[in-house]
Amino acid sequence: MSDTLKDKIAIVTGARRGIGKEIALKLAKEGAKVVVTDISQEDCQKVVEEIEKLESEGLALKLDVTNEEDIKNAVAKTKEKFGKIDILVNNAGICLLEDIKNLDLGVVEKILNINLKGLIELTYAILPEMIAKKYGKIINIASIAALVSWSKIHTYSASKGGVIGFTKGLAGDVAQYGINVNAIAPGAIETPMLDSILKELRMTREQVCQFTPKGRIGKPEDIANACRFLASDEADFITGQVLIVDGGYSIK
Repeated sequence: MSDTLKDKIAIVTGARRGIGKEIALKLAKEGAKVVVTDISQEDCQKVVEEIEKLESEGLALKLDVTNEEDIKNAVAKTKEKFGKIDILVNNAGICLLEDIKNLDLGVVEKILNINLKGLIELTYAILPEMIAKKYGKIINIASIAALVSWSKIHTYSASKGGVIGFTKGLAGDVAQYGINVNAIAPGAIETPMLDSILKELRMTREQVCQFTPKGRIGKPEDIANACRFLASDEADFITGQVLIVDGGYSIK
């Protein structure tokens, strides 16, 4: 275990699997104590058990980012157990495909509530703590879908564009309090979400790889490595930025 993030307290949302889980484990390996949150506390507890094997400490909490009481509880429980919050990784999100010939505003609302509104509300719930101690690292997981055209995920793309806009706007206001706010925009990453999207779009991994200069699908660890850097004091002079981690997909 490294000590890059020793004694730092991190909250990671959507951390029961995929990118969120890998971020939680990476931060723990770097010495942080990690609050693992998602819609299933049982699944989060399994991640905490992996964190404990890394000789770090974790806390599993149920957190639906669209539920105001869940948000309040997560902040309160974290401060109760660890006394502070240094790092927030807003990773929770969903991607639902849309048919332009059969639009469903219920789908639109669900995506925006989780991917954007929930992210903003949780960030605002944690900001007073960071402002008071004049320190904080906020990392928002966006997507290259906000920057390039992907079929049938229009609202998802819009929500991630909103995440980038929120990141840049907030970063300018809170830098004076020693808080860094950045975003990571993943490309195609090997996760259950990617499985679902490719299946519905009738695409293969080979097709995605053809458009990716690095010639492979990304791994959750690729995103976790970027997150570790932005969460560390090595990135102290970086704020309001979007770090694209897509193997070169967006430059084609």
